[in-house]
Amino acid sequence: MKRTTMLMLCGLTCLVAMAGKKSSAKILLDRLGELQQKGIMIGHQDALFYGTTWKWEFGRSDMKDVCGDFPAVLGCELSGLDFGKEKNIDGVPFQHMRQQIISFAQQGGIITLSWHPDNPLNGLDAWNVEGKAVEAVLPQGQKHDDMVQRINKIICFIKSLKTADGKAIPVIFRPWHEMSGDWFWWGTRQCTTEQYKALFQMTHQLFEKAHVNQVVWCYSPGADAKDTPEHYFSFYPGDAYVDLLGVDLYQFASDEEFIRMGQNEMKIMHNYSLSHHKLFALTETGYRNTPNASWFTTVLEQAVKGFRPSYILFWRNAWDKKEENFGPAPEKNCANDFRKFHDNPDLLFLSDIRTKFNPQK
Repeated sequence: MKRTTMLMLCGLTCLVAMAGKKSSAKILLDRLGELQQKGIMIGHQDALFYGTTWKWEFGRSDMKDVCGDFPAVLGCELSGLDFGKEKNIDGVPFQHMRQQIISFAQQGGIITLSWHPDNPLNGLDAWNVEGKAVEAVLPQGQKHDDMVQRINKIICFIKSLKTADGKAIPVIFRPWHEMSGDWFWWGTRQCTTEQYKALFQMTHQLFEKAHVNQVVWCYSPGADAKDTPEHYFSFYPGDAYVDLLGVDLYQFASDEEFIRMGQNEMKIMHNYSLSHHKLFALTETGYRNTPNASWFTTVLEQAVKGFRPSYILFWRNAWDKKEENFGPAPEKNCANDFRKFHDNPDLLFLSDIRTKFNPQK
């Protein structure tokens, strides 16, 4: 994050810094660093909102139903919020999401936010790649003002994440992800690397302009079978705009190939994190329907073996789409294996990181 710029822009933040206090984003970064020394946090997208057989039951998750523990990291999706909709693309009401985020954070849980914004040129979903949409939303583009308004709605929601006494809840924000693929309108075939970097930087600068001090910024391309450091960082907007490196890696081929790719991506991020003082994480992962009953302990653990990412986030278990099923659930044949996975002392769940919420020291 460009914290020096933020201090210049915001007099209040400057006074706070002079008093020796940290922003909530810096406190979260420090905490993530401390937790990374203890183990790898386990997360799950939409874990508290629904599961394979249920939805909207406060205090429940498929993960807890399997192993008796909640994930340490909760993933949430913001698409739809930028158009003022009441629910996101997966049917989660934003009011319900806000309540769950606040409750989860107050228990010591970590929040990460993704965003799949609709194509600004035609209003179709994020997977519609028609037109040069990135060029259109950059400054001087015909959709720039519209995109600024949309990003400002995301900003307003994040700034509304506060405790009852008004303390800001810090979150990890992961915009414009999987840009190294060609399935999103901000992907590799839809814009140049320089245009992508400008898009990420523009988003970051709008948050700075709004004096948002509760966001940890994440850069997360999709994994590539032939990934190299040069390829991984080809869209990288710069250290000043990124706090946490990530990668999205799903199993689509053999166990051996997934393990090989995981080891390669971990090495790329780990090496950069050491020299540039960044955190890194497996920001999305899973094996659709988890057909391998021992996948968690015999494949996933091997894919990250020898490395210490901040967290691993399984993608969602949708109640209404059987193909959208990536995490543990009681009825799945991998449930026993996930219980063994849970018992690994190097893996952290909510009970392992639970603490009294204190965003400002």
